[in-house]
Amino acid sequence: MASELDLEAVMAANQTIPETTPEPTVEPTEWDEIRGIIEDHITNQPRSLQKEIGPSELGTDCLHCLAARLAGWEKRQSAAWLPFIGTCVHERFEHLFNSRNDVSTVSDDDEEGDIWAVKSVERFEAEKHVDVGAIHGLHGQSKVHGSIDLYDVQNNMTIDWKITGQTTLRNVKANGPSQQYRIQASLYGIGLENDGKPCKKNAIYFLPRNNVSLADALPIEFDFDPKPGRWALSRAQLIINLLDLIEQDSGVEMRDAWIHALPTSPTHCFQCGSWPDDQLGDLAEINQSQYPALPDKWRQLVGLLESTYNNK
Repeated sequence: MASELDLEAVMAANQTIPETTPEPTVEPTEWDEIRGIIEDHITNQPRSLQKEIGPSELGTDCLHCLAARLAGWEKRQSAAWLPFIGTCVHERFEHLFNSRNDVSTVSDDDEEGDIWAVKSVERFEAEKHVDVGAIHGLHGQSKVHGSIDLYDVQNNMTIDWKITGQTTLRNVKANGPSQQYRIQASLYGIGLENDGKPCKKNAIYFLPRNNVSLADALPIEFDFDPKPGRWALSRAQLIINLLDLIEQDSGVEMRDAWIHALPTSPTHCFQCGSWPDDQLGDLAEINQSQYPALPDKWRQLVGLLESTYNNK
């Protein structure tokens, strides 16, 4: 009686390989086209095409990138894959929370704080548009507005999703949310108050991009404070005023030379390297030669700007 192993050997010997079995493809033939379709879609997302500066940018500690953005410099556009992953998660969460039927009871108060009406409203509002303020300059007014990822009416709280890697999660655990994230949350609260809606708390939920479970998420919640947001708006207005002053006195080229001379982030900035004055890479001496020399009166203005918010 044949053993089980003998039977397996006989069955394997009787198997035939179809003559039509294709050879493995060495080089992909369609990937370039498929990749182009995907990258074109990414670069034409509304967030990628946004011209006006938003709450997520005003809190940066990179004065160079902030001034370049406010001046309307064109960035070298590339298909940012990791932010696109975050955009996809945001879109799914928007559908999730806006399709729910959670109801919250809210009251309308008069100027004395007396309740004169009670009503039921939907508790969650995803991608809630808010107008934060405006920045005025030589070339007109630039409105600052954005969309809160999720507004919890019941708790008067803004919620911001951050889809992050391990490095960001470690930094937040060690040092807390960055200045840029905290100022973004503060500006959202200011936008709610401008719309006549209360804001008591801000939340930033750091969701792991590379982990298999939300058990590794890092939720951060804190009381709403309008001061960081007001500081960021005031700083942006000051930069616009200085840019306009230099442009009117010495021209656009001198204005751009001043932007080029501004300090970059003391920590890390994702926007660095994407502006026209970065196109020559690390060849700083050659790069500087495309701009006129800055006179001391303009160089001294750099000292008026602060990279970081000082909560005194």
